[in-house]
Amino acid sequence: MFSFAQLEYAVALDSLGNFQAAADKCFVTQPTLSMQIKKLENDLGIMLFDRSKKPVRTTEIGISFIKQARKILSERDHLFDIMDSFQNKIEGTLNLGIIPSVSPYLLPLFIVEFNEKYPGLTINVHEMLTDQLLDSLKNETIDVGILVTPIEDRRVEYEPLYYEEIATYVSEDHPFFKLDKVPHDQLKRNDIWTLKAGHCFRDQTLNLCGESNIDLSKRKFSFESSSIETLIKMVDLQGGFTLIPELIISNISPEKRNQVKWIEGKSPVREVSVVTYRNYAKKRLVNLLRNEIKSSLPKFMLKKSRGNIVEWS
Repeated sequence: MFSFAQLEYAVALDSLGNFQAAADKCFVTQPTLSMQIKKLENDLGIMLFDRSKKPVRTTEIGISFIKQARKILSERDHLFDIMDSFQNKIEGTLNLGIIPSVSPYLLPLFIVEFNEKYPGLTINVHEMLTDQLLDSLKNETIDVGILVTPIEDRRVEYEPLYYEEIATYVSEDHPFFKLDKVPHDQLKRNDIWTLKAGHCFRDQTLNLCGESNIDLSKRKFSFESSSIETLIKMVDLQGGFTLIPELIISNISPEKRNQVKWIEGKSPVREVSVVTYRNYAKKRLVNLLRNEIKSSLPKFMLKKSRGNIVEWS
């Protein structure tokens, strides 16, 4: 009555709401995808999608069908994973979601070697914010995510990868510059630069500094960014300070590293984890990814005892 390909096309259209985008995702032409979805609807005798809406909307019966289609495709992938494991084959596709405050610093540590070690494995990396990543996991448009935990969502499971210390980056004329370490209670200042709303590292920054004590509206010049590197540049240009994750320090030029100041007391850290949807397929590939990431990091970063985890939610 239907093929796996037709299910993939329908799931893609449900996720993206656009025929061309769904066709691009499935590596087929738009007419082919449209024709196959129409054939699927005719064979089933139901309308899965309301094409009069922009974006295309899934009908009520379509929502139930797509939910089951995702389960079928997931079980298919799980079966392939079992067969590959039995034959000792490492191949297939792994769709990885990763948050922007982690990806530029973690990916370069392992991705090249991982690709060389497993040439039959294709990794598609998608940079996205935490809420988008969790939605994509639940919709099974990605297989695994890397984000900051802890999170309270019983539909997903996570396993910590590493614990990354949070430091400050200060301008050369800032009072912090002359300090060896910055006292925690002095972080409650209005001259801090932060990421835009929606980034978990912004929430960690405000939690660590004391959100209720910071009034960013008092600045004569206000700027929020999606990039930690941009915040570092703003500190150099406009003064003030920002918080940075430990892995970014290797990207800072040696002559600027004296502007990195650790925080006094037990180190504040962020917990970075591998996150999967319950009953996910491709478990063996995810385990390979997890092990490769851990082996690329210093052993001291794998220990939870190295600091206090800063909440973000």
